[in-house]
Amino acid sequence: MKHRYGQWYNGGNMILNMPFNTLIFDLDNTLIDRNRALRLAMEEWLDTQGYAGHRRRSALDDIMRQDQWGYTDRTAFGDWLLHTYGAPDTIFKNIISHIRPDPSILSLLGTAKASFRLVLATNGGSIHQRAKLRQAQLESFFHPEAVFISAEMDLEKPDRRFFEKIINDLRLDPEKTMVIGDHLINDIVPALTCGLSTCWVSYGREGIAGIRPHRVIMTTTELSQWLLQ
Repeated sequence: MKHRYGQWYNGGNMILNMPFNTLIFDLDNTLIDRNRALRLAMEEWLDTQGYAGHRRRSALDDIMRQDQWGYTDRTAFGDWLLHTYGAPDTIFKNIISHIRPDPSILSLLGTAKASFRLVLATNGGSIHQRAKLRQAQLESFFHPEAVFISAEMDLEKPDRRFFEKIINDLRLDPEKTMVIGDHLINDIVPALTCGLSTCWVSYGREGIAGIRPHRVIMTTTELSQWLLQ
């Protein structure tokens, strides 16, 4: 397996020169724009319920706040949607239909696959997460044995055993493996405790005191600047 050396900055201060041969990607809001898909699905449903104008915008903002980038417990969020807006559980299936392939992500993964082993590590149900992979045209970038979905593992991030299983199953060298994800608690913290390098996709959000990923980028596609060096 080939590897590349990259310069990685911790808070813009410390420079790390590390050889990587494996990249572990989160899925939702890392490789796919799950927030956009949710908003479109909710817009579509609210339209069928007669919401319009300010009332529609207010409801959408309320829903997105409650969802918290998908970090709110799914059962709790579903119950809240049902009791607040009358939205049924089937609304979550509509999210998948609004996921679109991102040419910049496809290009990034195509470049990365030539030099790195690519691994997918995502929380969620098996049917939904695999449907998202197909809808976003991401399946071909990950070998079947390199796709790890919490519902299929009986383990869920941020449990460090989630990443330990990946390391053991694929016989990875933690010092040559980097985790890329948008969630500091679910992706970055357990990866750090397993000795993995980490890259947080921040989307401009503020960090959490005491959590120090090796690298912070605004969007996943910024990785291209390193991969093409």
